[in-house]
Amino acid sequence: MKLHLDKFDCISLSEMEGIRLMKRIDKKFVLPLNLLQQLLDKLTDDYFIQEIGNKRSFEYATLYYDTFDYEMFRAHQNGKLNRLKVRTREYVDSKLCFLEIKRKSNKGMTKKIRIANERPDLIQKQESSEFLSLNTPYTPLSLEPKLWSLYDRITLVNKAKTERLTIDYNLCFRNNRTLRKASLPNMVIIEIKRERASVSPVMDKLNQLRIKPTGMSKYCLGVVLTEEPVNIKTNAFKSKLININKITTIQYDN
Repeated sequence: MKLHLDKFDCISLSEMEGIRLMKRIDKKFVLPLNLLQQLLDKLTDDYFIQEIGNKRSFEYATLYYDTFDYEMFRAHQNGKLNRLKVRTREYVDSKLCFLEIKRKSNKGMTKKIRIANERPDLIQKQESSEFLSLNTPYTPLSLEPKLWSLYDRITLVNKAKTERLTIDYNLCFRNNRTLRKASLPNMVIIEIKRERASVSPVMDKLNQLRIKPTGMSKYCLGVVLTEEPVNIKTNAFKSKLININKITTIQYDN
């Protein structure tokens, strides 16, 4: 599906630097791909679109790390309010890579910190090791690369510059251990990232399309779809999988 993005005013990468919102409130929505253009057309007056080198949609490759027994996955599954994720993220178009730590507090706040990293599958170098040890209970030796998450992303910024809206589509997961792949070709994940008191123009538009908020961790979803059931518990995600199956056919490649 070709998306038409030319009606948006653009914002440059340098202008985006002041709107990183590394500490924020997150809210996620899931919708079918066939509604995405309709939603985008409703947002052109209220949002800028990030543009780099005449491109407005970009490839992302994220590699999630976890302990041997999936400690971070289990914390999410068990509903632990204070939890974290460790990942590397490569911006495929620019070849930039970062090691990121993402924390979710019991007050619903998300805080992300990151440092430049040489490549996604390498976190053992001194600077990365020290970063992990200072900010998490983990070291590179206690973590394994678990799951690749690959997708295309459009990033919008509201005209007040208090909110970022990420739109992820063409989602594909690849398990580093089982080598199993799962694709969600007709599903879109939208995430609103905003300051606590800011107004979100997109919320009204999503309500018009009857799209409601839903908790959706790409890491947990990818693990559930690609890991052997004997290694994880999936009860907490059954309702989400039922809803996903209403939106898209999950395509597996073993």
